[in-house]
Amino acid sequence: MTDEHRMEQLSRAYAQAIAAMAGCTCARPETDYGSDLTLRRVSQVGGLFRPVGRNLDIQLKSTRNAILTADAVVYDLDVRAYDILRHATHGAPLYLVLFVMPSEPADWIAHSEDRLELRRCAYWQSLRRAPATSNRSSVRISIPRQNQFTPAALMRIMEALVHEEDI
Repeated sequence: MTDEHRMEQLSRAYAQAIAAMAGCTCARPETDYGSDLTLRRVSQVGGLFRPVGRNLDIQLKSTRNAILTADAVVYDLDVRAYDILRHATHGAPLYLVLFVMPSEPADWIAHSEDRLELRRCAYWQSLRRAPATSNRSSVRISIPRQNQFTPAALMRIMEALVHEEDI
């Protein structure tokens, strides 16, 4: 398996673990038109657990080459992905989740009898309404480092979707 395929699998595992901890279901679209996973919050309503609220589609990317500054994660996103993400709507939200990985594959995971770690961190960003670009291959984006993709962050995003707020 190529490093790129392993990185893709690990980014999906990361996002699925965060979704599980945030109380969200996680589905993989049958055909990929720019969305890699669809998340939906599950709540107890009338004694039954059921999906509630709106879906959140996420596009997963993983990289060993992001630039980390004090305040941001800087990443060169391919133009096709950028255009798909910037055309997201209120009715069909689509967020980028970028998993920043160590440069060496041997450092991607660590495990012991009491833990399994996926090394480094994923960050989220909505690019809805981002400006068009004349670039042909990639667009340099900047994601605030405070946008770590954590269970608490995902719960805030899902709550914002309920109230049709942008975050």
